[in-house]
Amino acid sequence: MMDLMQLATAAALARRPNAGSGLPGYPQSEILTRAHLLWLDARGSAEMPARRQFPAATLEPLAAQVLVFGVEHEPLDFRYLEVGSRMRALSNDDYTGRRLSEIPHQRAPSLVWDHLMAAMDARAPVRGVLPYVGRSREFSSIFHIVLPLADDGETVDRLLVCVDLAPGAGSGVRLQDGTHPFTQLG
Repeated sequence: MMDLMQLATAAALARRPNAGSGLPGYPQSEILTRAHLLWLDARGSAEMPARRQFPAATLEPLAAQVLVFGVEHEPLDFRYLEVGSRMRALSNDDYTGRRLSEIPHQRAPSLVWDHLMAAMDARAPVRGVLPYVGRSREFSSIFHIVLPLADDGETVDRLLVCVDLAPGAGSGVRLQDGTHPFTQLG
């Protein structure tokens, strides 16, 4: 029997059969594909959905691997609003409530900052790959999708990030076709 998330994903896939990874050479990830499909469904005909359009039950199967950032515009910064339990367990610290500018390896200029900025500026989902720098030796890379949210429908005020982890300490990510591991989805 399928759970609520499987039913929602199956229904979304039936409506959008080509939603896949969207990037040649990008590792396939059921978690990231689900997050992208949920974002597409939540936004409907709008440019971007609001955070309230993601009911807790919808995100529950992904919640452990989700981060939600608040966007602070003056001065520009990103604040960790929600940190999934798996992300907290694998991180060097619990970043909930902290700004990226307060974290040396995440403040600008950094790949984390760049990926969040890209989704905010594009007002569209961005997929990326980052090296994993946490304390676990099981993982080498972080695959993620950054999904912009706008409560007013126009101004990006939050970024929903869903994360998947690549096994293999020290191996890093090498995309098969040479695609840059940071690309905006169309």
